[in-house]
Amino acid sequence: MNISLRQMRAFAAVTQSGSFTGAARQLNLTQSAVSMLVQQLEQALHLQLFDRSRTAITLTEAGKNLLPLAQRILEDVRQVVEGASEIRALRRGFLRVATSQMMACTWVASVLTEFGQQHPGIGLRLTDAVADDVVDTVRHGAVELGIGPERATGDDVTRSFLMNVPIRLVCPKGHPAYGRASVAWKDLRDERWISYSHEFGRHVERALHTHGHDFSLNTASDVGYLTTAMALAGHGMGVLLAPEYARSFADNFGVRFVPLRAPAIQREYFVYQRKGQSLSPSAQTFLKMLRQRGGGAKRG
Repeated sequence: MNISLRQMRAFAAVTQSGSFTGAARQLNLTQSAVSMLVQQLEQALHLQLFDRSRTAITLTEAGKNLLPLAQRILEDVRQVVEGASEIRALRRGFLRVATSQMMACTWVASVLTEFGQQHPGIGLRLTDAVADDVVDTVRHGAVELGIGPERATGDDVTRSFLMNVPIRLVCPKGHPAYGRASVAWKDLRDERWISYSHEFGRHVERALHTHGHDFSLNTASDVGYLTTAMALAGHGMGVLLAPEYARSFADNFGVRFVPLRAPAIQREYFVYQRKGQSLSPSAQTFLKMLRQRGGGAKRG
C-alpha cells in the first residue's frame, strides 16, 4: 500500500470545501489533479471515500471514519515541519556538552550563560566529569561536544584545537611567591607539590623538558580534584599548578595564581565530537561561540 501526504491533503481539502473545485483552489492545483489524487487514495485503501453526484459530493461512511485519522496525520506532519523550523531557528532543541568539573563551573559556564541568554528555548544537559572521561562521554553518545585537554581519541572520536590555557603556580598567603608578579621554575625545586592529576603532572614535566629543564614535581599530597588541592594549598600544605581559568576560585581558598616564567607554559584544549556525526543546530552555534570566546589563540 502506497499512500502519500498529497493524497491525504486532497481528501481533507475536498471534505472541507465540499467540492473538487474548492479543493483545487485551496491546494493551488487543477480540479483534475485533485480528483486523481482522491482516486489514487481510494484505490490504495480499496475503499470509496466519497459519493459523487451531479449536484454534490458527500463522504461515505468509510470516509467519515477515516477523516479524523487523516486529519490527525496531517496535523502531526504540520507539527514536525514546525518543530524542524524552530530547531533550525534555535527556538527549540537541546544542547548536550561534557567538560571537566572545574572548567564546567568557570570558563564553560560563562559561555553557556551567554548562549542561554541568546537562545532561551534551548535546553541544556551539562556533564561535568573528570578530564579523562570527557572523550568516553562523547564516544558513547551521551553528549555532542566534549571540551578538555589533549586526550587519545581512537578511531570514532575527532578533536579540533580550541585554545591555549596558561598554567599558573597556586600558592597560599605567606609563600615567597605570593606577592610576586611572576616566579621562575628554578625557584620552585624544593616545593611540596600537591597533585590532583598524574597526567597533568606528566604534561608539565614534558613541557619543561622540551625547554631544556630537568624538573620533577615531587608530590607531597595526592588528591582527586583540583578544588581539594586548592583547599589544601590554602591551608599551607603545599603548592600546585593549575590552569588559568580556575583563578576565579582563588579567593575562596585563600590562594593566589602566580604567572610562571623561564619558561611560561600552557596547555592545549580541544573540542571533541563523534566521527561522522552531524552536529545539531544548537551544538553548531555553541561551538562557534566557544571558538569566538577562545580568542582564536594559535597552537603553541
